[in-house]
Amino acid sequence: MDGQITNRQSIIQIVKAASSDIIGTLGGDVFSFALGLMLLHTTHSAISFGLGSIIYPLVGLLLVMPVGNLVDRRRHKPLLLTSRGIVVLSYGVYALLAPHVSNEMVLAIVVLTVIASADKVTSTTYMASVHELVNDNHVKTLSTIEQAAMAGIQLISPLVAAALYAWIGFEGIVRLELGVETITWLIALSMRFHPLANAIDSGAPKSQWAQFKVGLDYIHTHFTLQSVVILGIFLNFLLASIDVGLPYAIVQTRHLGNARLSWVLSAVAGGVLLGNLVLTVLPRFKNVLLAILRLSLMLGGIIAVMGICFIAPLRAAILIGSLIVLSFFSGVILAFVNTPMSVYMQMTVPTKLLGRVGSTFSTLMQLALPLGTAAYGVFFQKFPAGPVYLITGIVIMLYIGFNYLLVHHHEAAEQIKRG
Repeated sequence: MDGQITNRQSIIQIVKAASSDIIGTLGGDVFSFALGLMLLHTTHSAISFGLGSIIYPLVGLLLVMPVGNLVDRRRHKPLLLTSRGIVVLSYGVYALLAPHVSNEMVLAIVVLTVIASADKVTSTTYMASVHELVNDNHVKTLSTIEQAAMAGIQLISPLVAAALYAWIGFEGIVRLELGVETITWLIALSMRFHPLANAIDSGAPKSQWAQFKVGLDYIHTHFTLQSVVILGIFLNFLLASIDVGLPYAIVQTRHLGNARLSWVLSAVAGGVLLGNLVLTVLPRFKNVLLAILRLSLMLGGIIAVMGICFIAPLRAAILIGSLIVLSFFSGVILAFVNTPMSVYMQMTVPTKLLGRVGSTFSTLMQLALPLGTAAYGVFFQKFPAGPVYLITGIVIMLYIGFNYLLVHHHEAAEQIKRG
């Protein structure tokens, strides 16, 4: 069926998808940042900036089964337009109610829950419909450009949000976001989907669990896919050490200031951006799992070196310079790990199962980060940053080394079976 989608059509779809992602994600990040500022000023609650990081994983966990099943049993374009439309409606309702509601926190929680639910459907639908938008030659290009766009937005969204908040205020940002989401809905409307013959699971109706279990069984019975999922969960959990540890170690422990912290964190996003731009011109990895394992081994080494930097008696300028370099390369490696994971899943999982498999994968990734954040929040409170990073890096290298041997043993066994 790939022949139905030409290279020219694929490129047009990539431009539309990337534009939608950039506009929608930038708008969403700006709104989240502005919402956090508004709640902080009105409620003085420390949780103001953490609402999204709590609500999105919880919603993802609750909806992982019904959303995966829904996406695999419905036409993707109408589903996408519906979920995008719900987001537009949510911002419209919020804009109308916000001036008249006394409890801003409750309203924010309700609206974010609805938006998170719709976003779960949108992201899973996009993931499952990749073969309806582009041909096989452009799947990697679509994924890498979208990942690069996300990294670029992470670099600029706080600056844009702060500037807009000062200029037009929170109510102005809400109205702006309503317009932004309307534009993304119109872009989705203009996208041309090429439904595949076996893209919809049209089997006999089953219970929610029976439908969802098909996707779980597929992951369990495919060694490489199962390894990629487990590896992704493991890395997401441990990489929370960067999100939690660097702010605490640089600002709280070393008292080196917010500006220096922003340089280090921006280096991570810059590395992810560059890594994805490089991936757009590289051929696909022949053996995805082995490539990811080798790169993850390097990532473990970088985190261990971060630990050594904190342990060593370095001057502030040298420490920050070292962390910027290490953070940048960790971002590059993360791009080289995350994007091939996504591409491998899209290229190997049958389209009629992509919703369930993709929903499971994204939810587990999303849950691993807050769990890691909670664990490392305790670690960094009780122990110095240097030993925590050093031990984390060593654990990653030992785990990846063990899996590397396991994969080699599995592939040798498979070759023997094939004769």
